[in-house]
Amino acid sequence: MRPRLFCLLLLLCTLAPCRLLSPCPQGCCCPRPGVLVLCESLGLHELPRSVPVTASALSVARNRLCNMDHVLRRFSSLQELSLSHNWLERFPRGLPPSLESLQLQENRITYITAGVLRHLGNLTRLDLEDNRIRAIQPGALLGLDRLRVLSLKGNRLSSLPQHLPSSLTHLDVSDNCIVALDPPSLATLVNLQVLKINSNCLRSVPEHAFDGLPRLRSVELANNLWVCECDIMYLYRWLLTDRMKMATDLVCAAPLHLAHKLLLTLSVLAICPKVLKPNERLAPPNTTAASQTMLENPAVRILESPSSEESADPPSNGSRSSLNFSVTSDRTLLSAPGPHSASYQSTLDGLRYEHCLLLNSTYLAPQSTQAPLSPAPDEEPVCGDDASAVQPGLPSTVAPSAAPSPAGEAGTVPWVPPRLPARSSDPALIALLSVLCVLTGLLLLTAFLVLKSLLWRNRRIAPLPS
Repeated sequence: MRPRLFCLLLLLCTLAPCRLLSPCPQGCCCPRPGVLVLCESLGLHELPRSVPVTASALSVARNRLCNMDHVLRRFSSLQELSLSHNWLERFPRGLPPSLESLQLQENRITYITAGVLRHLGNLTRLDLEDNRIRAIQPGALLGLDRLRVLSLKGNRLSSLPQHLPSSLTHLDVSDNCIVALDPPSLATLVNLQVLKINSNCLRSVPEHAFDGLPRLRSVELANNLWVCECDIMYLYRWLLTDRMKMATDLVCAAPLHLAHKLLLTLSVLAICPKVLKPNERLAPPNTTAASQTMLENPAVRILESPSSEESADPPSNGSRSSLNFSVTSDRTLLSAPGPHSASYQSTLDGLRYEHCLLLNSTYLAPQSTQAPLSPAPDEEPVCGDDASAVQPGLPSTVAPSAAPSPAGEAGTVPWVPPRLPARSSDPALIALLSVLCVLTGLLLLTAFLVLKSLLWRNRRIAPLPS
């Protein structure tokens, strides 16, 4: 009896380590037991205790987690973590320093403090998309020397974070409330390749803002409140210098006479008349290179027209026709993955919980019958009273800008703005309508009096009843 008991205990001791190192929590999916664990859409309020500490990739997305402080400290091998679509109201504290990819999109985080990320020096990707972040304390991102991808899309930031890591290659701050770019915040991003700052409240770009970004190859600037006046000339010239394919859909929101027009279809004279001296012409910078770029880019069409109010260059002696740039949006150019984009995709990006359940043939635990849960809907960030309308403080009426002199003349003739036709017919029309109203009233009054007299007469001559 004792030898059999001894053999049984020996067998249990042999199998116990395997059982302890690679269990799969109930309701979760483990494509690689002990390494990759997916516990998504289970309505969890806390992390299951049976999650193996040896896991290197863990996803507890789409649950009801409210606090993850110091819960994952003992997961010393964890490299990829997804806490997206939960109810976290602040950045988790006590995360393991081994993390390389952290996904926190669609939570309720409102601010980032200075010391919460200090120990995450191995982090290469940080996703904070669709939260409620209003402020990031200066220095909060210091020490993230390996961070390459940072997404702050869909928050409530009013300015770029300060002291961004110089290692960043992809920065997404779209769908925020950013009203101005801070050149010192951009000057340190010497490795930046992709910048997404569309759908904000930008009106112009400061001088030399992009000059310190030598590796920048893609910029998204659409859906801002661009004021096409002299302050936007830096951006205008920067885009015309072999960068027209970066932003072909910038639409002016002001001034009024240029609203809803594409920035790159306007001439320098239409944008900023004061840059030209009297009787002086100014050609766009690097016109030959810009034209070559537009010919090579299918998203840009060059149409020849005999004259145009928004011509790129005024004609000279009738020998050249003005160019009217017709630009079409090419979203696929900006959204197409680059040659290095594959290196930033984590294991959790390519695998979903539902697919895991279908592919995992060794999965024996009962599946959760609860429908996928998502956090309660949040109020949308408000950038202004009306992002598509002209902002308060802009002039409601703007005098027409100067235009090039007419073609075909031997000399340069100063251009005289056309006079708008006087609305002399309006008072006459009003007087005519007033007369018609008076006549109609008199006619109705006369008809009333005639009918009244006829009725009175018929009443007097009618025979009395017998």
